[in-house]
Amino acid sequence: MNRFAWIAAALAATAFLAALAFTGGRGGPGLAPFRPAGLLTIPAEQVREVEVTSGDRRWYFVRGESGWRAERGTVTAGFEARLEGAVTLLRNSGPERILTDAELAGVDVAQFGLDPPRSRVILRGSGADSFAISFGAANLLGLSRYARLDDKREIALLPGFVPEAWEQLGGAP
Repeated sequence: MNRFAWIAAALAATAFLAALAFTGGRGGPGLAPFRPAGLLTIPAEQVREVEVTSGDRRWYFVRGESGWRAERGTVTAGFEARLEGAVTLLRNSGPERILTDAELAGVDVAQFGLDPPRSRVILRGSGADSFAISFGAANLLGLSRYARLDDKREIALLPGFVPEAWEQLGGAP
């Protein structure tokens, strides 16, 4: 290759790199900006009250100016971080699958462990926003749990760590 071809190739490569630098690069798998995919529609920082019921245990938390405080229920040290983590997981971790109305036709929903639910969480935002979810039994592999929103008929299959974060909130094993 002659000298001018090398110079032209170097200029083309430099122009390509400059174009990538000024446009933000190429999009593609793994490079897309993060977007929360969880079922919680209230932004995590706007959640002001949380009510958790797991079996016969109940907790009620209120976010004040200095952070979270427990109004009801026994908690262990560090519950504020666990509570923030549980809210974040519910907001960011999307369902693995949603069972539609058509799929649930003729199926006894009690088999999903949602009647009565294993645990239940109610979150209230700074406005009139509220969100309620019930967690049920684990799937056959034991890695995911069934969940249902109060205002929905569909049943979601959530990663197991989402309901476990809520159930461990009070320091339960």
